[in-house]
Amino acid sequence: MKNKLFLTVLTAAVSIGLISGMGLAAKKTITIKDSTTVLPLAQSCAEAFMNTHADIDISVQGGGSGVGIASVIDGTCDIGDASRPAKDKEYKKAKENGIDLYENVVAMDGIAVIVHPSNPCSGLSKDHIKAIYTGKISDWKDIGGKKRQDRRRFP
Repeated sequence: MKNKLFLTVLTAAVSIGLISGMGLAAKKTITIKDSTTVLPLAQSCAEAFMNTHADIDISVQGGGSGVGIASVIDGTCDIGDASRPAKDKEYKKAKENGIDLYENVVAMDGIAVIVHPSNPCSGLSKDHIKAIYTGKISDWKDIGGKKRQDRRRFP
């Protein structure tokens, strides 16, 4: 029984390897479209892969997360990198196009907001930061700071 299971697993592994190998042999170019956040990582990975697989050419193009996902959905690239999860409407469109989107998280990024030590504002909330970047808050006094005397807005 163990030998039969081992033989089945071995046969499956060899078959998968052959099928994968045939797919790579038939396709010499891989196109990746991705977000600007993921672009440097994708380029480095592509270069490292091509160094060990000289017969494969990987084209890495930026454009944004939406471009990466849309390009997979419309079939203009093989891999679409994004720095956000796919949206429900993107999953729906993919399904309509016969595409099964698969997400594989390879990294998490973070954003730091830093306020100069001379600024009395501290502990900005996400809502404060959003309001600053959307223009709803335009003066430090609106979030606990001092009113700008020179009428300049946020630097």
